[in-house]
Amino acid sequence: MNILVLSTIDNKGGAALVAWEIRKKMKSLGHTVNTFVRYKYSDEPDVFKIPRKRWQDWLVKLFANDLRFARTGYIFRTKEYREADIIHCHNLHSNFFNLRDLKRMSREKKVIWTIHDLWAITGFASDSATRKNPNKKRFLFYLWDNTAHLLKIKEKIYSKCKLHLVAVSDWMKNELERSILAKQNIRRIYNGVDTDIFRPYDKRVTRQELGLPLNKKIVMFGLKGWLISRQIMESYVDNSDIFFLVIGNDNIKTGSNRLSLPYTADKKLMAKYFGASDVFLYPTFGDSFGLVAAESQACGTPVVTTKIDAMPEIVKDRETGYIAKEHSVSALKEGLEYILNLPFDKYWEMSKRAKDNVDLNFSLEKMDRAYLDLYDNIIKR
Repeated sequence: MNILVLSTIDNKGGAALVAWEIRKKMKSLGHTVNTFVRYKYSDEPDVFKIPRKRWQDWLVKLFANDLRFARTGYIFRTKEYREADIIHCHNLHSNFFNLRDLKRMSREKKVIWTIHDLWAITGFASDSATRKNPNKKRFLFYLWDNTAHLLKIKEKIYSKCKLHLVAVSDWMKNELERSILAKQNIRRIYNGVDTDIFRPYDKRVTRQELGLPLNKKIVMFGLKGWLISRQIMESYVDNSDIFFLVIGNDNIKTGSNRLSLPYTADKKLMAKYFGASDVFLYPTFGDSFGLVAAESQACGTPVVTTKIDAMPEIVKDRETGYIAKEHSVSALKEGLEYILNLPFDKYWEMSKRAKDNVDLNFSLEKMDRAYLDLYDNIIKR
């Protein structure tokens, strides 16, 4: 089977890493996979960076239109496209792909599009936060809002396409079924976590290895919603029993009750940080899946997050973590206190349920099998 993948990035970031894992699995099974991206970070010879000029980005901003200025028509002339049995699209935004090219692709090839966020079905927004508080696209920087026009263009393009859509959660599937993509073939496949890497670790041994305190409760958080996380962290400044581990933002000053570390792409290291922590704080404003929340649970570390989008699918309230009903410092801090104050036996029950939740629903093996079945069914059809 020959598969051609279109994605914004090859191997960095949540959606890109999902696409990368699928690519690795298919190649390991002997299939041919070629990938076209805007940003290439790997040194793989079958990953091709789509050529782009700086003036194209300026036109996108000037005319408030991220659909038309990319020059991706050359892909049709490539050997990789001609020999492809399936085109698998992931994120198509970031001004690198001309959406009109979907029409020809879906006429000539079987096209799968994994929908990782809301961009495909809105005029401007990639997540719930920007949909509620839009950064509107204004023609010539300050004239009329162009978002409604962009949505109409997308709707017109989709009406001439035949696509196999994959939603990464039931929440995302529901959004698609009431959108301008509702007439397409839609199914749900959860993103997958590598449970060979993301697994429970001996907390004491791992903390010693990472140089983390042995006698404190450790709260880990990252970049998403970090302003709220930071406020919560500051509220514990006088509590010497709580230690905060910040991943992905080394601008926060390290102190006696906190350690600030830069972003790392090392999955094994991230898994150890999850495993060394008592709870992962994830105050996201919008998520169609929430991969890091699943990775944390795979390590047996409960998650405190908000009741938004797909998060109640990923985290089971008071079973594998805590779902705050409001996106506020007080509500999220209440969730932290709930988990941090659990009796020892209750905490380890929650930890086990968190791991079991991922093994049952969000394993990499389950995701790979679902995509392989989808490819096979489409080819046979």
